[in-house]
Amino acid sequence: MSYDARKKEVMEALDKTDHDPAAKDAIRRVLDSYFSQREGRFENLLELLEPSDDNCHGKWIDKAKEAAAAAQDALSRSEHGKLWLAKISIEEHMCFFKFMTSQVPVKRDLMVQQTKALAKAEKEFEEKWKTIRDSDKNIDERMQKIALEYGEILNSAAKVAAIFEKETREALAEKIKQAISLTLKAVDLGVIEYAIKGAASAISGKLNEVESRKLEIHALISREEGIFATFKEARESVKEFLRETSYPHVKDAFDAAEDAAEALAGEMLTSGQKDDASAFCSAIKNELNNVFRKAEDAYKSFAKKHEYLFFGPLGGGYYQELMEDDSWKEHSKRWKDSREDIDELLRERTFQANEDKILEVSLQGLTSEDKSIIYERLKSSCQELLRVWNRFKEMTKEPEWAIESRDTLKSVLDAMR
Repeated sequence: MSYDARKKEVMEALDKTDHDPAAKDAIRRVLDSYFSQREGRFENLLELLEPSDDNCHGKWIDKAKEAAAAAQDALSRSEHGKLWLAKISIEEHMCFFKFMTSQVPVKRDLMVQQTKALAKAEKEFEEKWKTIRDSDKNIDERMQKIALEYGEILNSAAKVAAIFEKETREALAEKIKQAISLTLKAVDLGVIEYAIKGAASAISGKLNEVESRKLEIHALISREEGIFATFKEARESVKEFLRETSYPHVKDAFDAAEDAAEALAGEMLTSGQKDDASAFCSAIKNELNNVFRKAEDAYKSFAKKHEYLFFGPLGGGYYQELMEDDSWKEHSKRWKDSREDIDELLRERTFQANEDKILEVSLQGLTSEDKSIIYERLKSSCQELLRVWNRFKEMTKEPEWAIESRDTLKSVLDAMR
């Protein structure tokens, strides 16, 4: 773009002076040289405004200072018309001084800074999300594994009880036959006691395993609470960031930069400078528009990519990613369905000992004295087994206790939707 209105104005003013032709020619050569450099100074300033990740304000000041100094230096070299050229020099110095103090590069840099801040923040937010997502995935995977282990423990405990019920019942039935045909003194009931105590010990061991899994689940849920808190904090930090650095702020900086560019013409001393400043303003606006478009595209991209993750309602995909359906309900339902039969078998039939039936084995055919002896001998072992079973049953009554804990966490996500 050509900025020659000022040159034309100065040359016309020179022609009207009373300098002799030789002096005018000498002055004209000085002016030609200066205005050729002046054109380049304008372009140098304009180049600083081009879109980039660098701030330009400092360089802009340096270039404008150099231009102002160059005006004085170039226009003071002529041996002719020194006073007249001094006036031109002062006017040109003031032109570049106004450029130097303009807010155009300041507001341009603000757009660049906010765009860079967005890029940096976006990277940090995405890293946070990756950490949150990976941590939550690890917890979910461990939850699922524990759910399988939990189910295996329940099933193995039931299997222990079922095997015990079958084996001891058969063994006791054989012992009762011996007692009827021989005498009770010839029958060793210690084997039965040992089997009952073994079953109680095995179920007690399963109880410890369940307790261990429960503690681990509590620890995992506690970790997940921390993850959800971190996610909530991340969303809050994005909101806070966007309050300070956002598209409206960039638009404000762009508008202020354009206003500053438009104000340059009004600050010039001569009509030629005003015309050149107006042309310069148009060129500045083109560069500012390019910088703004780059910032605008960055913010639009950020909003499109992260709107349902970091701000606004939480998107369904992200919701599912953080709160996947766990497998506790399935294991719980299976356990409760199967436990009813097992419990009825063990509690109502096997564990309930009396003087007519123990471990579901009839004591008919024995004398009342022998029945009483057998009952008293096995009663405490059966009661201990029943006590252990009741504890195990109570501990595993509602495996959904973990689901309820996770539902509390889920409510945190629900509030974001």
